[in-house]
Amino acid sequence: MKESSRLTASEVVEVVVETEAEAGASGYSVTGGGERGIFIKDVLKDSTAAKHLSLQQGDQLLSARVYFDNVKYEDALKILQCAEPYKVSFFLKRTIAGADVTMHPGATSLELKGPKTKMQKMVRLL
Repeated sequence: MKESSRLTASEVVEVVVETEAEAGASGYSVTGGGERGIFIKDVLKDSTAAKHLSLQQGDQLLSARVYFDNVKYEDALKILQCAEPYKVSFFLKRTIAGADVTMHPGATSLELKGPKTKMQKMVRLL
């Protein structure tokens, strides 16, 4: 008889969780850094981090998105300056004048053509 390989409940499973945007994040501490990465060290029981962000001790923090609506200029400048030496991606809203926009049925991206267009494809938000 062949032995069948079975998954046991004790095996480690990794999942990636994206939390909802809330008004600030407080009540947690981090550890690690460098090549190891940043990990959640502690989470206060009734904090914003526990209730709204669902952070748990041992979670690896892969990235953080900071929203710039209603942020003070000085604070935005500090955040951007601190991020300079690291890998960064931006979520942008752009107005493109004089571009032809093509959207194929069922597609999730837009094709842009025109003299002022620097990007060939953009993701559709709505």
